[in-house]
Amino acid sequence: MSEANYQDRLDTQWQIGAGAVVELFSRSLAYLWPQRKLFTARVGLLIVIYGLGLLLPWFLKILVDHGVMQQPIQGAEQQLLYPVFIEPFLNFVGGMDPLAITLYTLIGLAVLFFFVGYSGNTLLEANLAEGADVATQSENKISAGTSAAHGIVGLLDLGVAIRLSQRITNHVRSELFGRLSHQSMTSLNLQRTGDALFRVLHDAPSVAAICHALTLNPLAMIVSVAANLWVLIAVYGAVAPELVWIGLSAVVLTLLATSPLARWARRISQASRASGSATTNEIEEGLKNVAAVQSLGNTELQRHRFATASKESFKQSLLLAWVVRAVEWIAENVHLVFATAGFWVIFSGIIRGELTLGDAPVVLRMYSLLYETSMQFGRIWIDQQDNAAAARRVFFSMDHHRESVGEHDAGLKSMHLENEFTLRLDHVSYRYPDGRQVLTDVSLEARSGEVLAIAGPSGSGKTTLAYLIPRFLVPEQGQVSINNVDLNELDLDALRKRVTYVFQEHQLLSDTVAANLRVANPDATEAEMTRVCELAGALDFVRDMPMGFDSYIGRGGATLSTGQKQRLSIARGLLRDAEILILDEPTSALDPESEQILLNSLVAPSKRLTIVITHRVDVILRANRVVFLEQGRIVEIGSPTDLSRRSDSRLRQIIEQSLREYE
Repeated sequence: MSEANYQDRLDTQWQIGAGAVVELFSRSLAYLWPQRKLFTARVGLLIVIYGLGLLLPWFLKILVDHGVMQQPIQGAEQQLLYPVFIEPFLNFVGGMDPLAITLYTLIGLAVLFFFVGYSGNTLLEANLAEGADVATQSENKISAGTSAAHGIVGLLDLGVAIRLSQRITNHVRSELFGRLSHQSMTSLNLQRTGDALFRVLHDAPSVAAICHALTLNPLAMIVSVAANLWVLIAVYGAVAPELVWIGLSAVVLTLLATSPLARWARRISQASRASGSATTNEIEEGLKNVAAVQSLGNTELQRHRFATASKESFKQSLLLAWVVRAVEWIAENVHLVFATAGFWVIFSGIIRGELTLGDAPVVLRMYSLLYETSMQFGRIWIDQQDNAAAARRVFFSMDHHRESVGEHDAGLKSMHLENEFTLRLDHVSYRYPDGRQVLTDVSLEARSGEVLAIAGPSGSGKTTLAYLIPRFLVPEQGQVSINNVDLNELDLDALRKRVTYVFQEHQLLSDTVAANLRVANPDATEAEMTRVCELAGALDFVRDMPMGFDSYIGRGGATLSTGQKQRLSIARGLLRDAEILILDEPTSALDPESEQILLNSLVAPSKRLTIVITHRVDVILRANRVVFLEQGRIVEIGSPTDLSRRSDSRLRQIIEQSLREYE
């Protein structure tokens, strides 16, 4: 798998060995503990199903030998081959004529079929039709459920199985989404949206599949094999001991024959999932940027990119299907060899008179269960390679550069709008993962009630500096603190409740105006929304919309102008009413009148610390202090008045340049 094919920027070292697969399985099984009640219920139901299923073939033997063939039960000259658990029924019908025996046996079979059906040889499944690709198969894994029984018990068992799969998948998806949302800003900038969607939607269900495959499925196999071996040994051990060894040999041979394909299956599954996520990413990117693509006349290029990704996804799905079919072909041929040997033992015993005709359905059913279970057990390792590939992708995203959440909110408890607080950066440096040095030895102090402007040319590190305050980024060197407490030691959620960041790129939901505003404050009243919209200069256009605050806006705010999106984003930031407000180029798309309304609201007396990243001279001059950055270093800091008086100051140069442009 190449980076060019699948566009991965983070998850590039995806090949894993058998030891790592075992670790993935162990981590996946931990998700069973929160669902231990459902798991225990399934274990109990499995025991009931296989316990009742043991009775079925013996009722068939009674029908054949004592109903149709009319062999006597009581006073029989030869020893009757029956297990101890069927003796109470034999004692009940022992003195009856063949017709009565047949009637009561059929009634017994009807009762068993009502509860468990033909238990063991048929499956009750929740799966819908699916394709060979991992995406459609994952939809079945979300609500995966099978039961070894039909009837009432089978339906109950199926319902519990589905619920168990759903709860595990929901747990994994919720945790994965939460971890993705707490990744570092550098990781989020590299993470492809389509890839993240694929991992949450299509990879996460495989964890539940692993939990079933490595616990309940083997348990069902062990119960089935143990029960059938016990009956075979107890009843037929002296007559046909070869059946036991034939069945057990099938386990070993199937495992040895398919194990060499495990690594290949895991690699192909990984490639199939990566190519599938690349296709999802092309869809998301193409639709998200459809306006830009159309404006540049490159819709054909975008279509070609998607077609290429889709073709590669189909290719990898086909390869995965071939691997699965190869495993099935090997297992079926193993079955052919051992089935032939088993049938020879059974029918030669009947011919010699060691077994009766009624023993045929009993032994055939038990041998069938024994063999099929053995074959499934031998395929557990190979069958789980696809799920292992998916689980690796899930846990990689969970673990990749996740933000440290901190342990306490000391230092934030006294940080309220009515109290004074201090934000400090001490000798802070930051380097991006690609090696670029963005900030170097930056020291700065800001207090509540200030309006601090951060200015400088593009690429000077203004946004990076601001990202350190809500801990979107963590400094490589130095310390950022509030009230002398390092931000790295603070609870991340508690910190971000006190810091509102309004990004330069407007990030709006495809929902109502009110829903977009209430992202900042879910309990905001209409009066509060009206107030902040008025401060941000957004109230007029909101009132002009058909349903006011209940009006819907397009994807990403597409039905609004750039200036309207900016004003609405600023209003949302103000609605948060946080102690620190950071605005990244807040007036870049505003007309002069809207800009003045916003500036008046920002410089109004307040206990809030307002930090504004800007190029606009009007904004800089309204601030209490200005920090000027160049090449990641602070070259000057002070009040606009003091700096503008210095002939060599950067601020004065900006003012003079602005005046020349105005003239």
